[in-house]
Amino acid sequence: MILFKGGIIHSVSDRGTFKGDILIKDGIIIDIGERINHPDAKVINIQGLNVYPGLIDIHTHLGIYEENTGWAGADGNEYSEPITPHLHALDAINPDDPAFFDAYANGITTVNIFPGSANIIGGLGVAVKTYGKTLKDRIVKEPSGLKMAFGENPKRVYSHKKMMPSTRLGNAYIAKKALKEAENYLKKREKAKKGQIDIKNEAIVGVFQKKYPARIHSHRADDIITAWRIMNEFGLSFVIEHCTEGHLIADFLKEKHIPCALGPSISTKIKQELKNITFKTAKVLYDHDVLFAFITDAPVIPIYTLPLEATFAIREGLPSFEAIKAMTINAAKILGVDDKIGSIEKGKEADIVITDISILNPLHKVLYTVINGDIVFDLKKHQSVVI
Repeated sequence: MILFKGGIIHSVSDRGTFKGDILIKDGIIIDIGERINHPDAKVINIQGLNVYPGLIDIHTHLGIYEENTGWAGADGNEYSEPITPHLHALDAINPDDPAFFDAYANGITTVNIFPGSANIIGGLGVAVKTYGKTLKDRIVKEPSGLKMAFGENPKRVYSHKKMMPSTRLGNAYIAKKALKEAENYLKKREKAKKGQIDIKNEAIVGVFQKKYPARIHSHRADDIITAWRIMNEFGLSFVIEHCTEGHLIADFLKEKHIPCALGPSISTKIKQELKNITFKTAKVLYDHDVLFAFITDAPVIPIYTLPLEATFAIREGLPSFEAIKAMTINAAKILGVDDKIGSIEKGKEADIVITDISILNPLHKVLYTVINGDIVFDLKKHQSVVI
């Protein structure tokens, strides 16, 4: 049992920001308030320090694109065919990837891990805590979504192979064909009640059954609209990943109630579909009441840059509180786990980060990171950490 006393608690809940104490037992926040005492608790004085919910990055490739390994640790894309829904990120994650330490040492307590964007349908994702005894112990949600991709990446990969999809025309056709086959498979399976299970179609059927959404890589405005048109045809739920040109179609995103995993905006314009990248997108989405969360796409951009995405968005007009929400409760909502994490509230899992100054200040230092009630990072014990 741990009792943090005297912190400035940014609860990201209806309680707002206040000075108080947090009592944690068995991995759960059991009390929040002023002048809490418990005879069995280990007391940690955090007077004047800032306390936030653990940060959440809902689009990463941690552990499947391992750092410092090159080809040997690059397991994010199966390039053999454009439809691979039956693959699962969980089967490729190396929990010892050093990026996980970089995550929790910088206050990021949950990450969503997906296959890459080489394929129209790339496979299933999983959300995990960034620290735990075993990978199984770390799972927050599994599957967390079905990765899909439109735009440049699939057509570039398969044009090199001289096969479809080599164009955006092909992207759309391949996606619709796979969804229709899965829909027909589901109807036949339900009618027969028994029969041979097709693991490839079963992964897509999970989206039809509302078990998890599609998570669709789309940068350009026209690709985002294509994604909506196709998914709407089948009545399927989805999230737009990256949403680089979301500011150009914010009215559309609002009207269609499309949530967005936004970023990373800390990026060079390395391909055509990134030409309109801007830190102003977050403010435009906020102004149009579009639900969004910041992402890093790590290791494309280092996982520890997540708070910088928020800081640069604030510079372009996003309110500070909304920036914090876009790394915590908004991310939890899009992931479908806001009943467990994303805010500091009684009964929620004890994932918190404690900093010396505002987490939105690039000069901040993470002093403690707590995951499931355990102090997994203590700056005094990890002085070798540079970032």
